[in-house]
Amino acid sequence: MLKLAEALIETKESATRSWYLAVRDRYPSALVPDWRSGTAEDGAPRLTVQVIGEQAREALHHFASAYPLALANAGDLRPVCEYRPGRVVCVWRTRGVWVEMWHHDLPAVPAPTPALMPKRRQSSPSGRLPLSRRLTTRRQHADKEN
Repeated sequence: MLKLAEALIETKESATRSWYLAVRDRYPSALVPDWRSGTAEDGAPRLTVQVIGEQAREALHHFASAYPLALANAGDLRPVCEYRPGRVVCVWRTRGVWVEMWHHDLPAVPAPTPALMPKRRQSSPSGRLPLSRRLTTRRQHADKEN
């Protein structure tokens, strides 16, 4: 039991240190603050953390693809990203512990568009609405009387 606890602590410290070394210059707002431990489907211990911050998506992609993790133990596996409903997960195995870093995969919200005013019906070149026949006739009679 002590060996498992030590492996979890060492793995968490190593993953946290690797994360911040990888993202500190390019994505300083991407954080991994709340690690949780559990058991993976294969019975091995698992550490999970949600990447939070403005650029969580970009930081996780950079970390998984560009940052070299030291994998020196038998059974260690390189990080891979996978999509699960509603989240993107970067997962790897080191010291017999599965490590998962993830962020929510939220759809991009389209920017609001301004409301459009309905177009007025235009039938004359000047852009004015045509006068009704009755009004036109009244004007003609008024002009003649003056």
